[in-house]
Amino acid sequence: MLDAAFSWAKEYGDVLGSIGFLFAMLTVVLTNGKVILQRLKGESFQAIAPGALTVPARGDIAVMDAPPPTPDYGGKTPIAVLPPKELGAVDDHFAAGLADDLIADLQRSSFATPEISTVATMVAAGASNTKIARDLGVEHVLSTSVRRQDNQIRVAAQLIDPTGAVLWSDRYDALGDDLMAIQGSVAEKVAAAVETQLRPTPGLRDPKTGKPFKTREEALTAVSSPKSRLVALMLCIPPLGIFGAHRFYVGRPFTGLLYIPTGGLVIFGWVIDTVLIALGMFADGKGRPLRIWRHDPLKQLGDPGGR
Repeated sequence: MLDAAFSWAKEYGDVLGSIGFLFAMLTVVLTNGKVILQRLKGESFQAIAPGALTVPARGDIAVMDAPPPTPDYGGKTPIAVLPPKELGAVDDHFAAGLADDLIADLQRSSFATPEISTVATMVAAGASNTKIARDLGVEHVLSTSVRRQDNQIRVAAQLIDPTGAVLWSDRYDALGDDLMAIQGSVAEKVAAAVETQLRPTPGLRDPKTGKPFKTREEALTAVSSPKSRLVALMLCIPPLGIFGAHRFYVGRPFTGLLYIPTGGLVIFGWVIDTVLIALGMFADGKGRPLRIWRHDPLKQLGDPGGR
């Protein structure tokens, strides 16, 4: 009988493998398709508004698959002010002074701005407005240009969102040689227009309690699975993983039961799950991705300072 079983498996092995692969892919799409698509699009933390969260010196998470830290904007609406473009001959330092006045007036209007030198470095490196917004965690970019003809100066301004869409634009003309007065007047008008377009909004809040998140790690944890990615990966070690132990752990018992008689959907499902868990693209039973490798053990022992 054993020889007959081996002969049958050898004869129909390709068919069984193909069926197992198809079932494995179907399981992956149904249980992890949304998370995989988000990661491929770079939307690792779509539930978190850019710039709404801060990064502490030490957070609650010891190891986390997270994007690079963004500046702490103190819960204010952040705007990146690009160095003004000089179109033609413009008085020395006029553009730099205009940028400083714009930042000062925006700050006075309860907005926050990243350091102008950081933005200037990114612009010089050829970064697009979309990349600047994403990398600095800002919600909008303010672009200006300056040109002069005789004693007339024209400043054009554009407010751009992270997708590259121009939300607002206007131009301002000024006459005279009092450059400081012109800088201050134009900056004040631009800041007032931006404030009209964008009313500063509070930082991201916990939908359950209504309280604002104190740290970026706190918010990331709120939108991530509380299950440890490290534990899930360890449970993938054969034979546990082949029999779906990791799926039971993350709250997917139905597919876990399916893995038992099918041998991890003929191995293919187990292999794919292992890769997805390692890449942080595996979702738990509630659709939350497993991003956290492990919690800070000192925090779990009750040390509030994490020391």
